[in-house]
Amino acid sequence: MSKSDLDIPEGLSELGRAAAQAILQKACNDSEDGKAHTGGCKAFFTPLDWAERGNNYGLGSELIVVHDGGCFAQYFNYDYMAYGAINEMTDILQKLGLCGENCTGWYSAIYKIRTE
Repeated sequence: MSKSDLDIPEGLSELGRAAAQAILQKACNDSEDGKAHTGGCKAFFTPLDWAERGNNYGLGSELIVVHDGGCFAQYFNYDYMAYGAINEMTDILQKLGLCGENCTGWYSAIYKIRTE
């Protein structure tokens, strides 16, 4: 089995895995061909893998989503001005007890919503 840019990495928390699956499902449902597209980069990272790459933002999250040039950008990057898509993703994540934060223009972190 070959590695895909859309593979959900091992080592995620249950919430991180649920978030990746929900994001992937939403992107596939919204695309014309039923497939998500990354723009050539790996889409999902564990926070540990992200830290090991030398990145500074999103390290306390459940999941890192790289959306540079891919179909996930419309759900996280306000520069795309796809506010309806951002709101839809916000609702999906909130139902899982999560929220997204745009860390830079090319990746976002998914965090557990703290209720205490």
